[in-house]
Amino acid sequence: MGKILNTKGAAIFFLTAITAIWGWSFVIVKESISFYPVFSFLAIRFLLGAIVLFFFIGSKIFLFEKKLWLSGFLLGVFLFSGYAFQTTGLIYTTPAHSGFITGLFVVFTPLLETLILKRKPHFLLVFSLVLSTSGLFILSYEKDFGSLNYGDFLSLICAIIYSFHIVFLDRFSKKYNTLYLAFLQVITVSLLSFASLFLLGSRLLPIPAISIRGVILTGLLATAFSYFIQTNYQRLTSATEAALIFTLEPVFAGLFAYYLWGEVFSSKIFVGGTLILLGMLISQGRFYFDKKEKTGVVDENKI
Repeated sequence: MGKILNTKGAAIFFLTAITAIWGWSFVIVKESISFYPVFSFLAIRFLLGAIVLFFFIGSKIFLFEKKLWLSGFLLGVFLFSGYAFQTTGLIYTTPAHSGFITGLFVVFTPLLETLILKRKPHFLLVFSLVLSTSGLFILSYEKDFGSLNYGDFLSLICAIIYSFHIVFLDRFSKKYNTLYLAFLQVITVSLLSFASLFLLGSRLLPIPAISIRGVILTGLLATAFSYFIQTNYQRLTSATEAALIFTLEPVFAGLFAYYLWGEVFSSKIFVGGTLILLGMLISQGRFYFDKKEKTGVVDENKI
């Protein structure tokens, strides 16, 4: 059983599962921050997630080496910055623009993976990126999509930051205990959210009753569980493949919004989602062309 859970197939399954959780949580988060300030929500959500993860660590935290602390902190900074730029960008742009431009992390990730990790992309991955990016555009397209603004620029920075997070997580998760690494990045996001409240002259507000469910569900499932799973299983695949899987988030968000909240399931969701799914599936076809990867272990010089 242990060997099965430590394979590339298991990695794809679990990364897809947490992408579904993030898609499911999208509506819950949107509902919660309508009544509770964003940085207060992030501070409490990630604090709850950190507490849950710390329960499995306990006194072992005193054994953490300096490089582990620094690696976890850097990942947390990337993650927090991504949330901050995306949230701020939404003030100045539309959700459609934000969704598409933020989703461009699927394009930036292979570029950074080539530059930082020195891995050359397989031609099928390049084709998959084109399909997934096209799917994202269809999902996000609106009649006035051609006009860009300041919020779009912030969303672009967010996409680049998320790409850095995915690539550096790929590197660090192969070096350090994944539970410890997940805890450190989650607690860093919480602490930076508390610091942001202070710097913005705000204060932590009591959680309104309508947002309590959202804080608990996202803290447990979308934070503690999901970021541990991402940290633990992304090491078994490449950063680019992980990015391709994560592009399914808006598709899952649309599906859950349709089934649970009765929102319209549009043709955009169907067509865009199909292209993204095809991109993810085609990316796996490269293993038929590379005998070196039949064992499911990623070649460090090729993605």
